[in-house]
Amino acid sequence: MSSNKRQQGFTLIELVIVIIILGILSVIAAPKFLSLSHEAQTKSLEGIAGSIASMNQLVHSKTQIDGIADKKDCSYDCNGHPNWDSIIGYYFVDISGTRLYVSEGYPMAAGTSQTDTTVEDNFKLVMGLSKDDFVFGTGANGSFAAVPKKFADRLADIKAEKFKCHVEYRSPIPASDYYVRAVTDDC
Repeated sequence: MSSNKRQQGFTLIELVIVIIILGILSVIAAPKFLSLSHEAQTKSLEGIAGSIASMNQLVHSKTQIDGIADKKDCSYDCNGHPNWDSIIGYYFVDISGTRLYVSEGYPMAAGTSQTDTTVEDNFKLVMGLSKDDFVFGTGANGSFAAVPKKFADRLADIKAEKFKCHVEYRSPIPASDYYVRAVTDDC
């Protein structure tokens, strides 16, 4: 009887060679993957900033139609003006049933009261900024910052301008115009 059985499988040398090849491929592929992740995050934030800027232009047009683009704050009931919210203390435009508060014809991201978040909540709702995707804080110069949720622990760094991966929006104030921008240096 002859035994012609051959064992099937890989030799140790073949396995080592496969492991080395996989290691080389991972070293080459990892930076490309990380770069794509950075680019995707950057493009996403730029898209959100673009959406906010587009909505700002629509809101500004609506404030002109409603005759409140250049109106300053009023007191009490503002002589019964239909776009004045005497409880909140700001002019507003109606966007799909939500009061979007405005200053100098552009949306406000936050009110002056720390206890009443209506202005900020309505801004986030109209702009499509979900708390499932973002955390919110303060950016440069007191601006409103929408930060991807994965960077929630970096809010203090964002406020101190030490970490930059967020969208900033500054409501218009007498000293400066509004701005919206994607800040993506560290994404």
